[in-house]
Amino acid sequence: TYLRLSTRSIEQPKRELTPALTDEIIQGAYWHKKPANNSALAIVYIGVIAPEAKQAFEQLLEEMPDAGLLAVTSADKLYSDWQKAKAARQKGDKSARAHIENLLAVLANNAGLVTVVDGYPTTLTWLGGVLGHRVEGLGVNSFGQSGDSIDLYKHYRIDADAILDACASSCLNLIRNR
Repeated sequence: TYLRLSTRSIEQPKRELTPALTDEIIQGAYWHKKPANNSALAIVYIGVIAPEAKQAFEQLLEEMPDAGLLAVTSADKLYSDWQKAKAARQKGDKSARAHIENLLAVLANNAGLVTVVDGYPTTLTWLGGVLGHRVEGLGVNSFGQSGDSIDLYKHYRIDADAILDACASSCLNLIRNR
């Protein structure tokens, strides 16, 4: 069972739906803002948490203009595609690559991913296993609270401030591990 904390309407981003973008959306993820090559950090979000992720990202850009913002449209499709690509490589197809591998390849090998979801964090934390990136996973580990989304997101540490805190933690870990 997959539980989510909230349901709300959010405004869709203004964008031109090119055939390439449409394909990426259908495959399960796209760069809302593609990072610079070898960037050290990306925020990865799914679903209704988009406004908080975008708010944190806009603030993050002041300090890290090369960071990326990855929108996940289907964690299930991404994971299934990754598993198929891994199985194909194990059977000898060295050219098999999953969509998520291609997306994350632009990041530095030691980059951090800050994942945020209004559900269980492992919905996205597995992304760290794709190319070995470090993960700061934000999500909801217990349910039962009631309130408005602002209070609940703050309580569960999935608001913009918590996302920025996770970004700072990821950067500190990068510095410590150099």
